[in-house]
Amino acid sequence: MDTKTPFEPADSVSVGVQTFAQLFSGQGLPLAIDTYQRGFVWNDEKIKQLALDLAEYQDTQDPKPDYYMGTVLLHRNDAKQLRFIIDGQQRLTALCLLHSAVRGNLPGNCAMTYSPASARRIRSAAEVYRQEAPGICDEIFNRIVFTVVMVDDVDLAFTFFDTQNNRGVPLHATDLLKAHHLRVVAGAQGAQRERLQEVCARRWEGLQQGSTVISHEQEFTASLFGKFLWRARSWTGKQVASASHDALLHEFERDTWPVEEDHATVPLYSSRNNRMGAALTLNAEGACEIQLRPLVLGSRPTDLPFAIRQPIHKGIGFFLYTDKYAALLRRLLHDEAVAPEILRARELYQTLVMTNSLFLREIHVLALLMFADQFGDSRLWEFSLWLEHALGALRLNQDQVRRETAQKFFRDADLNLLDVIAGAYRPEQVIRHLRQNTKTDEAYAQEQVQRSGSGVQARYKQAVLRYFHKEADSLQHKRQWIEAALREHRA
Repeated sequence: MDTKTPFEPADSVSVGVQTFAQLFSGQGLPLAIDTYQRGFVWNDEKIKQLALDLAEYQDTQDPKPDYYMGTVLLHRNDAKQLRFIIDGQQRLTALCLLHSAVRGNLPGNCAMTYSPASARRIRSAAEVYRQEAPGICDEIFNRIVFTVVMVDDVDLAFTFFDTQNNRGVPLHATDLLKAHHLRVVAGAQGAQRERLQEVCARRWEGLQQGSTVISHEQEFTASLFGKFLWRARSWTGKQVASASHDALLHEFERDTWPVEEDHATVPLYSSRNNRMGAALTLNAEGACEIQLRPLVLGSRPTDLPFAIRQPIHKGIGFFLYTDKYAALLRRLLHDEAVAPEILRARELYQTLVMTNSLFLREIHVLALLMFADQFGDSRLWEFSLWLEHALGALRLNQDQVRRETAQKFFRDADLNLLDVIAGAYRPEQVIRHLRQNTKTDEAYAQEQVQRSGSGVQARYKQAVLRYFHKEADSLQHKRQWIEAALREHRA
C-alpha cells in the first residue's frame, strides 16, 4: 500500500504525507541528527508500548486506515547532502530499531549517529524489540505514515523548531487520545465502521467547542481530563500528583480495557447509577441502546442482591443480609461441589494460610469474602495468591503477630485494600493493586529463617516451599513462583 507521493524539491517549505518506507527511500537525502538535538531518551516502556500498538494494528482486519504517527520536521541541508531531523527523532529512531529487529538491517538513507548515553538506551530498546516484535511483519513500514514538513533554510529550520517546542500549541494528550480511540473504532466490522467513526468524532468535536471551565487557558476536553476525570480516578489515599502528559495517556489510553467482541458495544458495571444494564451499544445513528441483565433470581442465599457495605434494614432485611454472607462464607471455606476456582483458593488457604497467625488468617478470609461478594468466582485463586504474598511478608517480619497487626495492614497502607475491593469494577484492578506493592518482596529477599527450624516463621517457610514444590533455602523468588504458577494455570 505504498501509494503516497514522494517529495519533489521545494524552494523553502514542503508539506506532504509519507510512509516510513518512503521517508527512508533512495529518492531522498540521508536522514541525520544535528548536533543541537538531544539524544535518544525513550524508555523501555514506551518502546514496548509502540511494539504492542503496532502488533494490535497489524492484527486489525483490513480495510483499515494507515497508522498515523504525527508530524516530522526536517531541514534539507544541500551543502552537507543530509536531511536533518528537527522534530520527530525519538519516533524515527524507535522505528529504525524496529526495522532492524524485523528486517535485520537499518532502513536505507539512515545516517543517524548518537552519543554513548544514547547507545545504551538504543541497546536496551533493541532488546525489548527482540522480545516483543517477532510477530510484526515488514509490511508495517508501508502503513506507518507521517505528515512531513521539510524546510531548506537553516534560519527557518530553527524558527520552526523554536515555535514547535516553545511558542506554539503542542498536541495535548487529549488530541492523542482522540486519535487512538478513533483508530480502535476503525476496527469495527462491516459498513457501520465509518459511520461509527463519524459519530464518535462529531461527539468529540462537540465537546471541544464547549465553554472552558475555571481557566481560560485550556480548551474544554483538556480541562475535563486533566483537572477532573484524571483526578477523580487517581487521587486516592495520599496520592495527589499532577496530571502529566504521560499520566493522562497511561490512564485513558494504555490502561483502558480491550474491545471484547462487538466494537460498538461496551460492558456496563453495577453501581447506584446502573442497576439493570449489562451492556451499552452505540448505533450508527448516534443513539445508545441498553441491554438488560437477566432478572432470574435463584433460591440460594448467595444469589441475594446485597452488597457487603450497603445499609442494613431492620427485621427481614437484617436476616436476609446475614443469610447471604453466612452462605457465601461457607461456600468459600466448606461447601462441597463448588467451582474449581474456589477449590484452588481453598487449597491455598488450607495448606498455606492455615500455617500463619490466626489474626492474619482472619484478614485473608475477610478480604476473600469481600472479593467474592464483588466479583464472584472470577480470578479468586489469583487474588488469593497475591493476598497471601502480602500477608506472608508480615509473618516473616515479626515473630509475634498481634491483633493490631491486622488493623495496621489496612490502616497504614497507602490504599486500604478493603476500599480498593469495594471500589473496583473488575477483579484485575484489585489484583494489580496487590501486585504493585513491591515492598512485600523486601521481606522475602531479606528473610534468614532456618528452613529446618521449628518456630512459627520456619513452619510458614516450610509451607511456602511445599506449596510451590521448591527445594530452595530462601523465599526471595516467591513472586516469580507465583507468576510461574499463574502462567502454568493459564496454559
